[in-house]
Amino acid sequence: MAKFIKFTLGNMDSGYKSVEIGLAGGKVSYKILRGGLLDVDKKTNHTVKVTEMWLAELDKLEIFSWEENYPSETRGGIQWELIFKSGKKNYHGRGNNSYPENFSKFLDWLDVIVPELEFVDRKRLERVTVEYFGERLTIDRQEKTLMLDKKNSAHTYEMADSTTKIFDACQKLFEDLDTSDVDSNYSSHVGLEIVQHDGSTKTFDTLYNENFLPGLTNFIDTVQTLVNDLQAEIFKPSPIEIVSRRKSGKYILCKVQFPGSYKHYTYSTDDETLAVGDIVDVPVGRYNEVRQARLIEIGYFEEYETPFPIDRIKKIVGKHIGNEWENY
Repeated sequence: MAKFIKFTLGNMDSGYKSVEIGLAGGKVSYKILRGGLLDVDKKTNHTVKVTEMWLAELDKLEIFSWEENYPSETRGGIQWELIFKSGKKNYHGRGNNSYPENFSKFLDWLDVIVPELEFVDRKRLERVTVEYFGERLTIDRQEKTLMLDKKNSAHTYEMADSTTKIFDACQKLFEDLDTSDVDSNYSSHVGLEIVQHDGSTKTFDTLYNENFLPGLTNFIDTVQTLVNDLQAEIFKPSPIEIVSRRKSGKYILCKVQFPGSYKHYTYSTDDETLAVGDIVDVPVGRYNEVRQARLIEIGYFEEYETPFPIDRIKKIVGKHIGNEWENY
């Protein structure tokens, strides 16, 4: 069924972008009427190839159910106008700083054929990957999926209607990220990769510090709240804010856990850079054989507060360096 679209978006400051689109016989042609302040050439009867899935997305928007007017008390904002014809049905709607619920999906749909008009922000996050302690969390806007690759399993979840909110949380995570005051003594890293709408990719990693970890923790909490059927735990151990370790206590005591065991064992350390979740080398048994264990708790004690005489508590050798620690 033939369809006609005329869409305009903008304001006096940024100029108005306007395009006419015709859909007939599986072919799509468009004509750019205005380009706002962008340096965009007007194109007449330019035909592009599109997928059946993309065409079907237009019907899912149910434009004929939109209101005719989306007013706002705010002046000078973004205005839009849409004329949409399909068969004998016509829709003519407009708005000022107010939009239908699925308006952003309509802009995504338009961006496929007229990306040069930049109806979608070119710096918008499209895919975000966070790597932490050998696990990987990937969030994909177009696929509407959240993928969690753990050490012994992989999980994929549909984000559906939560996609926009989750990417808003992603945006906030990167806006609040501050690595300018990182203590180089901390050796734990988080790896980050972001893919923007213009196709550019940025990858970097950062040391843990008190400025960064609260943002990561809040981000994970938001994701777990928004994805209803999320059963796998995102990142274990959970990110914990690292602050200055030397408090009033004179001794630093750590609880560790060995692979395949649920018991906790106490060791001491003088290393204030150790963090919960680190893999450490510790002496074990009568002959002090060095084994690896995961650090699960850190405490600070005066000598009279220690659970055992301090001279009976073995000391952590140091943070483990190597790839032997697997499947734990």
